[in-house]
Amino acid sequence: MRYSTRCRLLLLGVCAFVTLFYLRRYTNRTVDVGEKMLGNILYRINGYSSQNPYSLTGNPVNHIAFLKVRKAASTTVENIFLRYGDEKNLIFALPRHSGGGTELTSSHFYPPPKNKTYDITCAHVNYDTNSFRRVLHADTKYIGIVREPFSHFRSYIRFTHPKSVVGIPGDNPVLEYLSREEQNRNKTGHMASVCNRMAVYYGFSRDLFSKRDRRQTLKYILKLDKEMDLVLVLEFLDESIVLMRRILNWDLRHVLYGKLRVNKREDSRLKFGEIAQKLHRNCAYLDYQLYEFFVQKLKEKIKDQPPDFYDELAYFRKTRMKYEDFCLSSISNDDNNASITFEGSAWNQPFVITWEHCKKLYVHDVTYLGMLIKKQYSAEYL
Repeated sequence: MRYSTRCRLLLLGVCAFVTLFYLRRYTNRTVDVGEKMLGNILYRINGYSSQNPYSLTGNPVNHIAFLKVRKAASTTVENIFLRYGDEKNLIFALPRHSGGGTELTSSHFYPPPKNKTYDITCAHVNYDTNSFRRVLHADTKYIGIVREPFSHFRSYIRFTHPKSVVGIPGDNPVLEYLSREEQNRNKTGHMASVCNRMAVYYGFSRDLFSKRDRRQTLKYILKLDKEMDLVLVLEFLDESIVLMRRILNWDLRHVLYGKLRVNKREDSRLKFGEIAQKLHRNCAYLDYQLYEFFVQKLKEKIKDQPPDFYDELAYFRKTRMKYEDFCLSSISNDDNNASITFEGSAWNQPFVITWEHCKKLYVHDVTYLGMLIKKQYSAEYL
């Protein structure tokens, strides 16, 4: 019996799925590669690709709360929202002081222009359900971000140089700090906020820092899960961004990003070895619970996506690299006449990127926020 090309491809896909299913038992894959392979094969059998006509329907989401977590690629993601809101003339919650504030209140943020409501908040601020909902639109989409806790701790210490750590004398202050914290925790049960910086941003209550209460910790994380529309994961940033684009119903060009704030500062006294990592896991109990929950949640969301998710992911990566290469080249050559045209796809309309776009891609976030303050509180907004 002869099989059509479609049947043969389908059979091949099923065989690949079965083979990869068993291989996956012996590997530490972060995405279900069997489902990925089968999904891509079936998707292409049905004739879909990035060359299909632009298919986005419905209105884009313009009301967004992004929980910016320091040293978790949050400045890179914040820049996405700054550029989008700037282009669309949306109203931002703009901090009175560089970097943001601890609460989304008038003491830390400028009030919105008269008779208007914040459309986007994306500066540093600790999450609090009531204060956020009091000043934001009812249909606001809530987006967070997390990072593997030890790498987050390492980056945070290297970037901020907290006195509680770097002020310790000796040639290994990190290990000494974590050892002291373990001794203190054994006596008091209190978990250090320096170890649990993500938990601070996500608004964990003080009692959760003072006791290792697994039930109450999980209860709060489940509350966050209900309130957050998506929590991005740094280790799967591109997958997270593609999911975010779908939730926000944006044209793909709006979520292209350039890497910002890469920490290059080194301090020979700051060492992060295996012993420190083991001690940190106990010290950062809240951060590990938070991270592991939302990594699993992200994987579940990916599995629930239609097969074209992986086509979009590949297309996004290719387009982003082309975008970033152009911008780095035009900026380094100071070519303010440079431009590049991108073709349309199922996820974006054709668009042109110029030197002006590139400047905003890499502008310092504090500088950009300052520009937006001048724009938002100019005569046309008041």
